Amino acid sequence: MDSLDILVVTFNCGRQLVRPELFARHLSNAISQSSKPDIIALSLQEIAPIAYSFLGGSYLVPYLHRFRHAVYLVEETIGEKKYVHVVTKNVGMTACMIFVREKHKSKVQWIETSGVGVGLQEMGNKGAVGVTLGYNTAPAEKTLEFTFVAAHLAPMEDAVDRRNEDWRNIVRGLVFAPPNNRNPFATATNGPTTT
Repeated sequence: MDSLDILVVTFNCGRQLVRPELFARHLSNAISQSSKPDIIALSLQEIAPIAYSFLGGSYLVPYLHRFRHAVYLVEETIGEKKYVHVVTKNVGMTACMIFVREKHKSKVQWIETSGVGVGLQEMGNKGAVGVTLGYNTAPAEKTLEFTFVAAHLAPMEDAVDRRNEDWRNIVRGLVFAPPNNRNPFATATNGPTTT
């Protein structure tokens, strides 16, 4: 493997629907200033109004779909490199979305997600989501393990103690299965699943 370029973007949505064309423009600027990424990881905070974030499911679809659309708009800007959405995971108001270049999709061997809510009553208005994935590095046939964490901690400068407590709870609660217990995907044609 020569190299693997990863773009990690963090964004606080302010509980609003993002404008895909505007977000795509910012992504395109980030990509044009570096090499074209093989993996794009989006760390999103305050993804939707509180009630929608906690209800999840179909309530979050319009909010998260706009980020997928933004990544697909970026493809038009950068040319031939197509991206496949491989996983989205949220806990409360925090989400992580991972996209992989289509030609590398088969290199993703497994994906596992985890999440932990912190904040008021540890219900998840703050917290973290983790995504770990195995990436095959042909021709060496080694699998590299990448872990992406999207976190949203207590705000304001005077909340240092609260942030530190949130961090301790996230580190303690964000747990993945041991490497020998990981399940590969059922089919390579469907690729990774969305959780």
